[in-house]
Amino acid sequence: MTDVTEPPIAPAPPPQGSPLEDALPTAIEVLTDPRAFFSSMPREGGYEAPGIFAGVMLVVYGVIFGLFSLLRLQLLGFITALIFVPLLGAIGLAIGATIVLFLSRALKGEATFETSFRIMAYSAALLPIAAAAALVPYLPILVQAYGIYILIVAVVAVHKVEEQRAWTVLGGIGAVIVLLALLSTFTARRVAPKLDRLGHDLERSAEQLKRAAEEMRRQQEPQP
Repeated sequence: MTDVTEPPIAPAPPPQGSPLEDALPTAIEVLTDPRAFFSSMPREGGYEAPGIFAGVMLVVYGVIFGLFSLLRLQLLGFITALIFVPLLGAIGLAIGATIVLFLSRALKGEATFETSFRIMAYSAALLPIAAAAALVPYLPILVQAYGIYILIVAVVAVHKVEEQRAWTVLGGIGAVIVLLALLSTFTARRVAPKLDRLGHDLERSAEQLKRAAEEMRRQQEPQP
């Protein structure tokens, strides 16, 4: 009798986690190696997984801003951040996907709305870092610049836009955006102390007017 050896059983593939469970590893991969992530990202597959990922990032983004409001004892600001930041972020996500679609097609890329939505959704991995960076002056501008880098890398990898053309056009637009953000931040930091002094002067003037009005009222009262 001849022994018939059975072929080895191939190990079962590891179970895929849910989009919620994969949110943190996905965010780390997007932030640390965006070129590899977007090069291997499926161009199709529906909106559910990228939408859930972007939703998680937007909720974390809103929670961080809400905590900043709580530190300033602004309960209304905390509730507003939890509700409106994710809502407005979702609207901005759709608008951003539309802009990426038109820009990529203008650059002769292979763009669809789904691929553009996926690019914007996974680029939202930077949102929690952007929220935390608000505590440090000028750091949000660096985060914004890195976000533009991720977007350009994604457009090149996913939409097959010529790299030199993408960096020339999209990089130029991004440079203008970063420069405007830098100028606005610099101006705001210079103007803020003057506005504070103006506010204090107005408070003192209001207090003086109040005392003068009370003095006039007392003088106009009939004497007993």
